[in-house]
Formats: sequence, C-alpha cells, structure tokens
Amino acid sequence: MGDCICLIPARGGSKGIPAKNLHTLASSPLVSWAIRQGLAADIGPVIVVTDSPEIAQIAEGWGVTVYDEPAEIADDFVSMEAVMSWFVGQCRERAGSVPDWLMVLQPTSPLRLSSHIREAWVVAKTAAFDSVFSAVRSAHCAWRLQGTILSAEWPQKERFKRMRRQEAGQQWTENGAIYTVKTERFLVTESRFCPPMYVYEMPLWTSYEIDGPEELAIVELIMRARMQLGSDGVKT
Repeated sequence: MGDCICLIPARGGSKGIPAKNLHTLASSPLVSWAIRQGLAADIGPVIVVTDSPEIAQIAEGWGVTVYDEPAEIADDFVSMEAVMSWFVGQCRERAGSVPDWLMVLQPTSPLRLSSHIREAWVVAKTAAFDSVFSAVRSAHCAWRLQGTILSAEWPQKERFKRMRRQEAGQQWTENGAIYTVKTERFLVTESRFCPPMYVYEMPLWTSYEIDGPEELAIVELIMRARMQLGSDGVKT
C-alpha cells in the first residue's frame, strides 16, 4: 500500500450532539470538512470508517473509500486505538499489506487545514520520529481529581507553590486534529503515541474539539470569521 493512509473515523452515534458527524457546520456536514481537508492535502488515500449509511453516502460523494464499521467498535466506550487496529487488520485482509504510516483525522477537529496535514506529514517523512501529533501552545494549569485529592498538573517548585509561566517551559494541549504513527510501531505498542514523538504545533484558533453544542457554536463562529477574511476552511 502507499506510504500513508488518512483515516477518518466517523461513527454515526454521539451523546453530546445526536448524529454529530452529520451536523451542519458552516453549511456543510461536519464529516465533509475532514474529507475535503484530507483530499486537498494529497498525501495519500483518504478512507472513512463508519457505521452510518448517511456518512458513507457523503464520503462516497467525495470519491473516497468507505469501510463499514462493525457495531462492536462503533461504541462510545471503544478507544481510537481499537478502531485503528481494526482498520489495519482490514488493510491486511483486503490488500495483503498495511500502510507504512497511518494518519488519523478526527471530524470533530474541523479547524485544521490541508497545509497543517502536509506539514505534519513532512515531519513524519523524515523518519526521525515514530509518531507526530498536533497540539496548541498552553499556559494554563490543569487540575485533576484523583479520588478525593485535588492535584495541579503544572510544573511546581513544591506542592501548591506555582512556578511562574516563564519558568515552566513549553507546554501543549492536544487539539485532536492530527495523529500520525508508524504502523509497525503502532502494532507493537497499540498506541498512537510512540516515542520518539514530535509535537506539531498548530495555531491557537485550532484548539477546539467539538464535543457538545457549545464547542459547535464556537467553531462555527471561528470558521465563519476566517471565511470572511478569505479562508475556505480547507486550504486557507
């Protein structure tokens, strides 16, 4: 198979927004943005994995291959890695081989552009890293509840004595837009994060992932504002 396949996992169900991947965003179904961005990047075949006939119809309308997702991996509780593993198995079964690289483009992160996909792929092709994932620069402290203990996930001199942001060094937050991994390493680790890793930094305005109505409204505003400035939401 080719060097890289762009995999778009797009199941039909969703708890936060019913049929989220079919929801209209800036006049197009959400899933279509990922498809168009993947096609415009032109780094390899774009394949949609879905359990939804409606999503399959949209994908086929763009001329991309659709893999019918079985019910057991189209559940809320199934990990991305489980979907990736199933897909790699399908590649081997259908084509007798697997791609060198697998790039996952989640439909719920539609603010990425084809140029971002190509830039991440340029890094991957250097073979200096086994996985490349997208993120945005972060300067905020995250808090985690571990049982009944509240702990800060931020570099600290000692407990509850915060470092200044300038002292803390670089920190990123994933934006869910691009995950690229060497297939052979993924099969060994069963993880999309395989050291050595590279953080592909994207602009802050790409930070939103659509989980519920609030994020959908914010992303709609960002996308339409950028379109007013000349962006088409795919290449610019």
